[in-house]
Amino acid sequence: MTSTEQPALPGTGVQRRTAPLVRCRECHRPLRAPESRWKRLGPHCATAPDRTMRYDIDQDPIPGT
Repeated sequence: MTSTEQPALPGTGVQRRTAPLVRCRECHRPLRAPESRWKRLGPHCATAPDRTMRYDIDQDPIPGT
């Protein structure tokens, strides 16, 4: 190194890698917003009402009716 060369800044020799692809848990679309990626829910899926479970059960009729 000669007196005219500047030493490299620390951390500049590190290669950048792309962020991993994160998809929505509900619709499986790719997410880009940091909050959506953290929650793993897209903007439309986060505001959607929660799903409710519905069970269709065959029942015997009540005697005497």
